[in-house]
Parts: sequence; C-alpha cells; structure tokens
Amino acid sequence: MTDARITPVFMIQRHFAAPIERVFDAWADPVQMEQWSGPTGSKVTVLSGGVGPGENLHSHFRAADGAEMHNLVRYREVNRPHRLVYDQSFADAQGNIVKAPFFDVWPHVMRTDVDFVEEEGGTRVTLRWTPVDATPEEEAMFASMMESMTGGWSGSFDKLDEFLAG
Repeated sequence: MTDARITPVFMIQRHFAAPIERVFDAWADPVQMEQWSGPTGSKVTVLSGGVGPGENLHSHFRAADGAEMHNLVRYREVNRPHRLVYDQSFADAQGNIVKAPFFDVWPHVMRTDVDFVEEEGGTRVTLRWTPVDATPEEEAMFASMMESMTGGWSGSFDKLDEFLAG
C-alpha cells in the first residue's frame, strides 16, 4: 500500500513598495531582520549565526503575551535578490532542535521558500511553508493552523512594510 497523503503547504504573498534588493536585504541581513520579524507585538533577537548556504541562524523570540522561545534556521539556498530557502525549527537556548513549545503535535522542521519578484511599483514576496519528514498527525495539525499562520505572517508583513517605508 502506498502513502497517498498530500503534504500541506502554507502560502502567503504580499506586495511591498520597495526595490527587490531592499526587500531581499531586509530578509537576509540579521540586523534588519530583527526590526520586523515576528507577528505584531513580538520581538526577535538574533543570538548567533549568519545568512548563507549551509549557515545556521539562532534567535530568541518574545511573543506579545510574554511567551519566550528560540528558533533555529538552517539556510539551504541564498540567491540574492530572488530566493531564500531555509529549514526552520524550534530550538532551545543552545540552538538544539526541540519540540514546539505550544503543541504536543507539530512538525519539527518546516521548509521555508521565499521568492522575491520585481514588479510594477515594488516587489512581490511569496512565502511557502512545508512540513519536512512530518508524521500524518503533525501534518494534520499544521494544516489546521493555516488561518493562524496567515494572521501571524500578515502581522510580520505589516511590520516589514513599516520598516521598508522608514
């Protein structure tokens, strides 16, 4: 018997009124990334690492409600100014991948593909999140949270819009 399930993919797009290089650099420069990353009311602090193929970036996240967690990003592809591909996981303070702090069932790794396309008046960003090597239960939980992920990324994109305008 074959596994006929289809891995869920979360996708969100946004147009930014800024040149493609400026938008890409906001994603690929850790100092700029700290200024806008995370949903509304949250704060991201980069702890170590860099952005480049094969590099890791370890960060601390404080949510609007005060909850704290760490993230680990492992960059697979950096193609300035058109594409970023990285694996994103929850981590501990030392940068080791850990289970998600808010769900019993959640993918340990999510592939993140970010495409930047120059268009009239700015740049279109398309982000896709795909669970990697997830169980059917983890994929089902991921699929059930699409609306929440849209809200979180919309808040981040609002912050990015403000950052780029400033």
